[in-house]
Amino acid sequence: VRRSVRSVRGNQWMFRAAHPEDAPLRIRPELLARESPDQLFPILREATPVRMDLSHSGWSDIFFLGMDFPEGARVLNISIDLSVRGSGVPRAPVEAWLRVIDQPVLRLVSVDLKSSAEIDSISELFDFARDYLGLLKAAVIASGIVPPGMEGATQPLADVLLHLTGRPGHGIEIVSKVNDIPRGSRLAVSTSLLACLISLCMRATNQIHALTGDLEEGDRRLVAARAILGEWLGGSGGGWQD
Repeated sequence: VRRSVRSVRGNQWMFRAAHPEDAPLRIRPELLARESPDQLFPILREATPVRMDLSHSGWSDIFFLGMDFPEGARVLNISIDLSVRGSGVPRAPVEAWLRVIDQPVLRLVSVDLKSSAEIDSISELFDFARDYLGLLKAAVIASGIVPPGMEGATQPLADVLLHLTGRPGHGIEIVSKVNDIPRGSRLAVSTSLLACLISLCMRATNQIHALTGDLEEGDRRLVAARAILGEWLGGSGGGWQD
């Protein structure tokens, strides 16, 4: 998986960056602009649909089927938003937000899982079993904010955040929310959320040219490649079909 993702143009640097100074990413200036010190920094929001299967001859998420017998892994599916009948306009099932904060930590929050953490070390970020925030951690790594090449690095996470924001004593907050979809729904919620978080982080760091609006096809493919990496980093090993 690492070799496959690394072969996609635009991903190679993430596996070579072992020190904060090696990473080329910076937070976009639009997200650092505020009128006064007592105001919040601007908030960036991303939203994605989920996947509904219409027909399939076998799960293409199964590695050996998708890789060795692709004609047996054909799938027909669609992306959908959801709403309760009669409630009005459908709502994006998956949402995520990012903003700069006045603390030198990486604050991760899952609203639907009622879980949060303030991470101040690189080792804690790579500890996916520590809490319920493994998906958010995988997105931070797969998006390149803290690239996979930094696993095992001993520098404080504050050094990475300083390099990213250009401001001492500042960090990043990332919040995710799945809107009223039960576990086991078979709507590919985890991978959709992972892709949502990765595209959010990539927009925030100027890896996706457009700050708002739809992704271009090249961006979509890059996000998809990194979502596959995120699935394997987090331990699920799925995501190929999604």
